Amino acid sequence: MLAGVKVNAAEQAGPKVIRVNIPGPHLLPFIPIELIPKLGIDQALGVQLAIRYLPSGILALEDALAGNAQFAGVAFTTLPTFIAKGKPVSAIAVLSSGVPPYSILIRPDLAGSLRSLKDLKGRSIGIPMGSVTSKTYLQVMLELWLANHGVRSNEVRWVQTNQNLAGMQGSLVSGMVDAVFCEEPLAGTLVRKKIGLRLASLSDQDAPGRAGWTNHIRAVLACPRDIVERQPQQVERMTSMLKRSLRWMQLKKPDEIVAKLGVEDAELSQDLANPIKRIPNLFSPDGRFKAAEVEASTQFLAETGTSLPAGMNIRGLIADKWVDR
Repeated sequence: MLAGVKVNAAEQAGPKVIRVNIPGPHLLPFIPIELIPKLGIDQALGVQLAIRYLPSGILALEDALAGNAQFAGVAFTTLPTFIAKGKPVSAIAVLSSGVPPYSILIRPDLAGSLRSLKDLKGRSIGIPMGSVTSKTYLQVMLELWLANHGVRSNEVRWVQTNQNLAGMQGSLVSGMVDAVFCEEPLAGTLVRKKIGLRLASLSDQDAPGRAGWTNHIRAVLACPRDIVERQPQQVERMTSMLKRSLRWMQLKKPDEIVAKLGVEDAELSQDLANPIKRIPNLFSPDGRFKAAEVEASTQFLAETGTSLPAGMNIRGLIADKWVDR
């Protein structure tokens, strides 16, 4: 069955429904997508954007490949593994680039014994684990970070933890894990609630290996290649909506961006706004694939030991015909 077949019936009545899967809710890289219906951009273009939240970007794209959505938010550097497994996918727009705002948080009761990343050897770490097709971006990133501190991936115990507040909080509070690896605003919220203590942050300027990650493409909007080839009008609509959302974000202050999301909890809203204030150029201004970022992503793949399929250039992962218009 071709990707997208299952959702076509829903598009027969009323506005055309475009379905997109993303991790979340309210994870930083995917905010531009969440803002599309909040801003009424989809209605202005005569469509309805239906957003579904999944535990990780890997599962979001797997679900799109199964025909349950046309698009997914996912880490760019996970795409080669999909293709190597015979699952053709394409990145159609950039959401976020650069060093991700990730932190390792530990249980407060372990503060005396866990003082550095080296101390994580033999410990359990909660992280989204992806699927049989591919490791999640978070796991690849953490393995690389730990390796820079002399800890091999087989020297820690990986525990599946959903990429949302409930998953991370539950894993720490229950004692199921010694630490979690998560991004803002999850990290800030867990620290504020005294559920986790920050052991280390990739935002630290002296984080080992950080220089090689600075400019790589982090999160993208992707889709099964069938969608690009057989439903180009859907790709055009989706990229048009995303570009409008990104342009709006460029004109607004962080507090205004978060307010538009409609987060009711004032403290959670601040947890979300703080990293946007702190990290310049967190979001792509226009969704385009910049040459320097593509090159940095090639280097990132090499550092993480991720190989492109034989005969494929990294540009083969990208279908930017529509976002460049």
